[in-house]
Amino acid sequence: MKLSDKILTLRKRGGMSQEELAEKLNVSRQTVSRWELGSAQPDANNILQISKLFGVTADYLLNDDDSSDNDLPNVKKVREDHSRQILIYLVTLEVMVLIMQFMCVFILQNVFFGVMSFIPFVAAIGGFEYAFQKRVGNSSERVIHFRKNFYKISAWLGSYFPIRLLIMVCMSYYPRPYSALVLECVILTAYIAAALTIDLAVEKDYFIKKN
Repeated sequence: MKLSDKILTLRKRGGMSQEELAEKLNVSRQTVSRWELGSAQPDANNILQISKLFGVTADYLLNDDDSSDNDLPNVKKVREDHSRQILIYLVTLEVMVLIMQFMCVFILQNVFFGVMSFIPFVAAIGGFEYAFQKRVGNSSERVIHFRKNFYKISAWLGSYFPIRLLIMVCMSYYPRPYSALVLECVILTAYIAAALTIDLAVEKDYFIKKN
């Protein structure tokens, strides 16, 4: 596969337009267009920028023997493995926070500690989003897909106890008596509705960024 075809394939795989790629590389859209048509070649500095942006090696870009669209270098596989490890680590942290909240609310019956245990969950999401925004190639499809999965999982793991606390506060002002079963049903319904709403919003945002 020629260099021009590789640039075109990587750009489309990353969900970028020619204008977006040109902006990231500090060149004009016409320059990117000439690269993809094969009428011009990127210089050494542009080759390095393209390799860093799309997570491929300069050797892959310059070697015409790699003719398959899926023939990406091992460095990308390593980064994908790191992404999966990071996702597993963050989800594990959120599960631990969920267990802490369960223990505080149902076993210790201490709402204050339950609220305090939510701080690590918020910190994990804030740290993840900060790292995502600072990432140079944050518009690539792989990174956006990783972000989508993280937030969809977080919606289900992190929304139950905030919803529970909110419902319990609201129900405390309800003038008529109600049973514990009714309270739990209301909490469960609100939790599922909130998690599904967040899930759909994340999916919609991913679809917009992808296209």
